[in-house]
Amino acid sequence: MSTISLSQGETHYELAGPPEGSPVVLLHGGTNPMWTWDPYVPVLADAGYRVLRYDMYGRGESAFPTVPHDRDLFGTQLLELLDQTSMRVPVNLVGYSFGGATALNFTARHPDKVRSLALLAPAVFYEHDNAVVRILRMPLIGPVFLRLVGLRKLRSIAANALAGTPRRSEHLHLFGQQLARPGFLHAFLSFARSDALGDYRPLLSAVGEERRRVLLIWGAADAVVPAQDMADVRSSIEGILYSELEGGDHAVVFSAPNRVMDVLLPFLGAS
Repeated sequence: MSTISLSQGETHYELAGPPEGSPVVLLHGGTNPMWTWDPYVPVLADAGYRVLRYDMYGRGESAFPTVPHDRDLFGTQLLELLDQTSMRVPVNLVGYSFGGATALNFTARHPDKVRSLALLAPAVFYEHDNAVVRILRMPLIGPVFLRLVGLRKLRSIAANALAGTPRRSEHLHLFGQQLARPGFLHAFLSFARSDALGDYRPLLSAVGEERRRVLLIWGAADAVVPAQDMADVRSSIEGILYSELEGGDHAVVFSAPNRVMDVLLPFLGAS
């Protein structure tokens, strides 16, 4: 694990695998930081890939800058990180949930830097029909709700996502430390109120016009990212590869990494 200073503060990251390996960048979701990928990194590194994972701003051990936590912030963080870690481009981008939205945004803005794109239950329309997001965006009620109800809800979501995973206790402890860090409340409230959570449909169309391999993985029991959203993604990107994991919910990345890797590894190899 290393830390690097970028324009908006320090970023906590890890590089693994042979330096000459094909580059893979892993983007975590909106709440759990880069330890999301603990089961994946050793497998990818052993398969010969050069793997980069990191904590997005406002998550884990990266900085919690007092700036808008919007698409520009997360896109610029990734762009600067690729440059300062000397990762060879184009890279294979793998994004889970909000990380999928960030990967999509980055691909649309920097198409020359992305070889292939793997979207794991991407939260590309998260804004719609989400009562919590609507409350957080209320001027006076939002901050109070986050302190009194939101933090408890985030803990519950993390506990459910990590149920049955080998390092559940350790990761829940780290998640609690993240919630307690100075700046987390501002960062998460800004994140919920920005364009980071919104409609990525125009970017889907832009990415769909590019000639690159794109993979979509979705758990059929996902209650966070609905089936209609995934149908929209598939219809927007011609030639997209699709794998539906029967019985998998939104936490399938945590609960069934082997099932995810069974789809992801062949895709990366072909890319």
